[in-house]
Amino acid sequence: MNDLFEEKAELLELVNAYQNKYELSKTIDEDYFEPGMMENLDQYIGVYDESTNTIKVRLDVKGLRYDNRTQRIDDMEISEPVIIERDEANSYNSNNFSVKKENNEDIGNLPAEFCNVLAPLYDMGYARIEKSAVSYIEKLSDRSRYARQGVMFLEIQIKLIGI
Repeated sequence: MNDLFEEKAELLELVNAYQNKYELSKTIDEDYFEPGMMENLDQYIGVYDESTNTIKVRLDVKGLRYDNRTQRIDDMEISEPVIIERDEANSYNSNNFSVKKENNEDIGNLPAEFCNVLAPLYDMGYARIEKSAVSYIEKLSDRSRYARQGVMFLEIQIKLIGI
């Protein structure tokens, strides 16, 4: 049982780290830019409601550069529901969760560090994804000509059960 509480603590620590990114976004000037480090900090969120045992996170979708995924998000909209599916067969990370459009088209993956703390709780039935939808989208055509992929963030609600 201690391992279970440790795994919950690891998940909540990462949720808090997402919230810290959001808080950091309030302390930097609008024109501050550090490629790959400080972009879209204001899109992250990490909140744990102890009274309902529910987590709300906003995080970025990874892997948009591959398999024409950036083109697949061009017609997507804010608040559009997405499917988050456990993907144990992923050759890069057996803890992976893939992200798909409602028509089952693959659009990417949740970040590995998030997958690694969520998967054990999810697999044992202690975590359930209740809602997931697009919270932010920046299409490739709206980005710098040097950009290689679009940007997408999801808002996910996770219910913790029995822990």
